[in-house]
Amino acid sequence: MKKIYIGLFLLLFAFLLIALFVHNLDYWVSVKWWSLNITTVGSLFIFFPVMERFKTTQFYQFLFTPKKWYLSILSVLLFILILTFLYIFIEKTASLTNKKIQAYYLNGKVQGTIGKVIGVVDLTYTLKSTYHQPFMAVEYPTPDGILRQGLDPKQYGYLQNGQKIEIIYSRDHPSIFKVQ
Repeated sequence: MKKIYIGLFLLLFAFLLIALFVHNLDYWVSVKWWSLNITTVGSLFIFFPVMERFKTTQFYQFLFTPKKWYLSILSVLLFILILTFLYIFIEKTASLTNKKIQAYYLNGKVQGTIGKVIGVVDLTYTLKSTYHQPFMAVEYPTPDGILRQGLDPKQYGYLQNGQKIEIIYSRDHPSIFKVQ
């Protein structure tokens, strides 16, 4: 039971990692990489103790009988599929939570400034293969210095390199911003 709690804690940690930091361009690659790996480890911490509990059932014996190797392969593929859906669910739910956190801070103390569009930046992260995510990079001055953040290029594709835009950012967390 202790391993299941550790697995649930790791899944919660992966959720919080995405919910709190995915909006920040500086942490985006690390958040993607760590959240995926933590979700995998957390799922394994849950999977093996649960399978141990069901070891005496006919379903378990049907899937993991040595004579039926093809069923064992299918069960492993099913686990990978479930893991994929679990990660997608965690990522989508955490991203929505991140949007709500951003909306909360942008309804509080905000500061306006003029930002400059840098252009499209391609961030990459590597798992088994390399994945690319383009962002429309924007720089804007804050009391902490100049911040560089990213926008979705599909939504903000009309912006040109070097273009000046109005930005509102949270005074408490300057990395949380929106384009006016």
